[in-house]
Amino acid sequence: MSSQEPWLDNKNWRDNQISSGAKYGLWVIGGFALVWNGLTLPLLFWQLDDAIARIPNEPLVLLMFLFPAVGLGMLWVTWVLFKRWRKFGPTPLVLDPFPGAIGGHVGGRIDTRIPFDPSQHYAVTLSCRKSSVSGHGKDRKRREQVKWQTDGVCHMEHSGSGTLLCFRFNVPEGLPVTDTHKSGTYYLWRVHVAAELEGPDFDRSYEIPVFPTSERSAIEEGTEGHAATQALAMKGVESVAEITAIPGGIEALFPAFQRPWMGIGAMLFGLFFAGTGIAVAFAKDGGIVIPLVFILVGGLVLFYGIWYLGKALMVGVTGELVRCRRLLFGYPLKTRQLPHQEFVRFEVNDGATMSVGNKTTVYYQLLAVGKDGQKLRVAERLTSRAEVELLKETYESYLGG
Repeated sequence: MSSQEPWLDNKNWRDNQISSGAKYGLWVIGGFALVWNGLTLPLLFWQLDDAIARIPNEPLVLLMFLFPAVGLGMLWVTWVLFKRWRKFGPTPLVLDPFPGAIGGHVGGRIDTRIPFDPSQHYAVTLSCRKSSVSGHGKDRKRREQVKWQTDGVCHMEHSGSGTLLCFRFNVPEGLPVTDTHKSGTYYLWRVHVAAELEGPDFDRSYEIPVFPTSERSAIEEGTEGHAATQALAMKGVESVAEITAIPGGIEALFPAFQRPWMGIGAMLFGLFFAGTGIAVAFAKDGGIVIPLVFILVGGLVLFYGIWYLGKALMVGVTGELVRCRRLLFGYPLKTRQLPHQEFVRFEVNDGATMSVGNKTTVYYQLLAVGKDGQKLRVAERLTSRAEVELLKETYESYLGG
């Protein structure tokens, strides 16, 4: 294929009918579940009476039942994926433009056989991810890190088969292109569309080609401006910020304990890590170095979780200045301000991420940037680009951007 059109090297993209990984995932999980259960269930039943008899004196024998429990869990996942496939079918994605364009638009249409319901929302996420390998030998694992992400709600239209889902995002210049060879460390672009429905939920992911063509889409309305996207963004901002009017501007309080899962996760991980270190310290020949490392790392992560849960931010934006005050469990720690004449712009910062299944949540921050490079955090705990852009526009209406 021509080096000017590297996306055509992938046979799954050549006709612009991009399949999701739904069928492949069904076969992989189903095959693995059959092999796993074929190996573990006969062994369990063969030794079942003996295992039950040993439980009162050897409680660790209960671990034998963990393996068939995992196998049954995989069978349940296989059944869920099968029901989804039977209900929705292939649902290919047609990109518009093709390929997706860095410095232009990434958009597309998915024709489904789901009955049209104007009250239904289909969440769509576009992400650029870095895929890399960590570890050595048998411990090698491939992991993905989100480099850029945006999301919103699909537009819907009637189609001959049911509901046509449409989306279109603006993509800034300078982002990595799709690596068509996927060797070593590489970048990929993914579209994820999901909705909670009666019966099996709709959940589809597509790896797509995205290159710096700057092409525009024929889809007229962008997902960022969709009324449902804006409504969800407003609801999201209101869930983490208490906004009130003040003379000449607004004040936004980002209180403690909002969207707490990042902090709770850090606390649990820290407790587990520190507890492991303590257990090793009390074990025979446990040594001192390894327990100290575990306790130190676990303690730092634990205190980060406590900090995350207890921190709050008070922000005031007027025509004269930007002021922010950091609080911890209600006690003020530090106050900073940026006069209007020193203000340059507001800047969106992609912070920590948290992944659960196919969904990756990015925790965004909004910064006020001064002429000398000074940066003040003026918003946090926002979990969609639409939320942070909405708050950015609100601040700019008082201070200018």
